[in-house]
Amino acid sequence: MMKKYLLLICVLMTISCEKKESVKTATIENLKLPEKEKKTTETVSEKNTDSISKQNIDRPKQSKIIESKFDLALLFGIWTYDPEGPHADFDLTKKSFYVVDYNGDGDMPYIINKDTIKVFYNDYTSVGIIQKATKDTLQINWDKNGITNYTKWKK
Repeated sequence: MMKKYLLLICVLMTISCEKKESVKTATIENLKLPEKEKKTTETVSEKNTDSISKQNIDRPKQSKIIESKFDLALLFGIWTYDPEGPHADFDLTKKSFYVVDYNGDGDMPYIINKDTIKVFYNDYTSVGIIQKATKDTLQINWDKNGITNYTKWKK
């Protein structure tokens, strides 16, 4: 029932926007951003809040490394997408994938198998293909959305 209302609202909004020629719609597809800015930024939302009522996936009790294509000493560490930003993005340890600036408990269990890392958030799972790991650089293609380049957190 809710989906029908949302669809109706979208149709009505589309019709009203088409009649106003001065209104320009910007979409991800038609924006010309520098390559560094073409990344999805996860923010705290209903999708990833630390809410017991939202937990609806089977999460392993602890992280597990089946086999790693990369040296774990290179994978483990505090990583950031933006070295000039106020904080790191995550800390990967043997224990967990710790999401910095997360609403609630940031320790997420994960599984590494060869070049794949699967992170279990409270109500969804994110899968990354590790492309490269050096002492200062980590490249991961998260959920087939393109490669994200991380650098070691130095602050």
